[in-house]
Amino acid sequence: MIYALRFVFLPLVFLGLIANFYFRDKVLRGVNVVGLDVSGISSDAVLAIVEERSRIFIGSDILFLVHTPDGGLREVALKASDLGITVNEEKTANNAYSYGRSGNFAQDSRDRINSFINSHNVDTVAVVDFSELSKKIDDITAGDTQPAKNATITFDREAKVIEEKPGMQVDKVKLAQDLRDRVNGTATGPVDVYILPDLPVVSKDKTDKALDKVKRLNNQKIVLAYGVNTWKLSGNTLLSVLRFYPKLMENGYVSKFSIGESALVVKSFGGNLDSELEVSVDDSYIRNYVSEIADSVDQEKIDATLVFEGGKVREFKPAQDGQKLDSDTTFKLIADAVSVENISAEGNLTINLPVSVVRAKIANDEINSLGIKELIGRGVSYFAGSIPNRAYNVGLGASRINGTIVKSGEVFSFNKSVGEVSGATGYKQAYVISSGRTVLDDGGGICQVSTTVFRAALASGLPIVSRTAHAYRVGYYEQRGFKPGMDATVWSPSVDLVFKNDTSHAILVQTLIDNSNAKLEVDIYGTGDGRKVEISTPVVSNFKPAPPDVFQDDPSLPKGTKKQVDFSAQGATSIFGRKVFKGDQILIDETFKSVYRPWQAVFLIGTGG
Repeated sequence: MIYALRFVFLPLVFLGLIANFYFRDKVLRGVNVVGLDVSGISSDAVLAIVEERSRIFIGSDILFLVHTPDGGLREVALKASDLGITVNEEKTANNAYSYGRSGNFAQDSRDRINSFINSHNVDTVAVVDFSELSKKIDDITAGDTQPAKNATITFDREAKVIEEKPGMQVDKVKLAQDLRDRVNGTATGPVDVYILPDLPVVSKDKTDKALDKVKRLNNQKIVLAYGVNTWKLSGNTLLSVLRFYPKLMENGYVSKFSIGESALVVKSFGGNLDSELEVSVDDSYIRNYVSEIADSVDQEKIDATLVFEGGKVREFKPAQDGQKLDSDTTFKLIADAVSVENISAEGNLTINLPVSVVRAKIANDEINSLGIKELIGRGVSYFAGSIPNRAYNVGLGASRINGTIVKSGEVFSFNKSVGEVSGATGYKQAYVISSGRTVLDDGGGICQVSTTVFRAALASGLPIVSRTAHAYRVGYYEQRGFKPGMDATVWSPSVDLVFKNDTSHAILVQTLIDNSNAKLEVDIYGTGDGRKVEISTPVVSNFKPAPPDVFQDDPSLPKGTKKQVDFSAQGATSIFGRKVFKGDQILIDETFKSVYRPWQAVFLIGTGG
């Protein structure tokens, strides 16, 4: 027996060695590619053959025979290039030349012997754009196909089942096989396109278990919490986390079919209604949901910056800790909570979001020594409707006090901080009240700044040393819901706004002007000492009617022009209180009373040329 095997095997090995010598620079005997025998030719010659045949194939028509559901037959000719088919000619030729030359002696010997005895067909390496192929097939079968629809679950106020529907579908497995044969040159006839019944794989009576899970999940509410912010998953939103699929088909397909280097996903075809509807968590939906939460939570840290110039702070940024949501952990917490295995009928579930804090750095020793590290009070006012010169003066005045440092125990004087208010210091003329008249004067609008500083000092809980209300109610200071009484006028040197820094650290006064929204903001930074501020809503009483309108000549306006620069205001008395607490101790308990006289509307009448 052994001798008999040797008698057969040794000559075959000898034959393989001869083939290796004779075909050392040529394709082995019996090798076919693109439907042609390429035995004994060089690799370059093979490549030339493949390129020529590929060119002819790509440019030629492929005849499709569409077998319609009613028994009809329709012919459609499509070019291979229009089907998204291309050939990797170099790789195809190289595969033909490399057959029997893998470097593995035993394998190469078997391949050489096989090519002598049986011949060998080398598959064409094709690249198929399946999206283009599917589009063309859909076009030529339009009106004849309709995919089957499985029974599934939807939610509209309550969960309900949508029944299955049969359909008609192209047999894409057979189509792919026929196309592969055409690409390889082993077939030349028409490609049959069969349209067969496509049955659902899930029927309505196989949805009971999934429906039960959905109903139980619908009774839950998942609350994601971080600080004062919450995000809720319930109702439709919660059910969107789920995905439904036939049993054993979680990926949505049953197989893949390859043509060369590309793979065609073959969906379920010709179901038998034996599959149950399964339900699981849709990972992509949860990750997108977590990403939306992260956009709200994540915050870059800001290191503190303090730069002095000319005795004032030129640049300041308060330290702000950063924070970042652990998205992977959040995803797992949500996925576990809505996992069908963990669904309970218990009701609400709260998940505290995992957020890490990134500590900001204090940039320099000056900030450490001064103690300017956090916002302790903010004041806001609005100046919509101001003439351009007034708006300009508001911005200039705010810039003059911006960066002011007030050391512990010292007072802030508005007049001293803002400096001289005149045309010589850059201010423009705007309307002011002087001797009962509305006239143009340098610095009109500076009281907008002092009023906003007053509000910031109130909110900071700092003692107000000196404050004077306006003689009449000014509409600018009652914009956006502010009540009368929350203002402070200045007129150097006799009328000033003064407050004291009674904290144990220095404070910084910063201003921010937003001309697009006609908004002025004054921020006071320092070191919080635990004080709490309560400011009562102003009580306004003793109203008095406004006097008749006033018309004043103005030579700066064109003759005949009428311009309203002030608006009528009732006289009134405003009273509000402020209490400042530190623990159980009351540091400040005071009342602010403002008495406003009635004011007339003022119109300027142009007398100019």
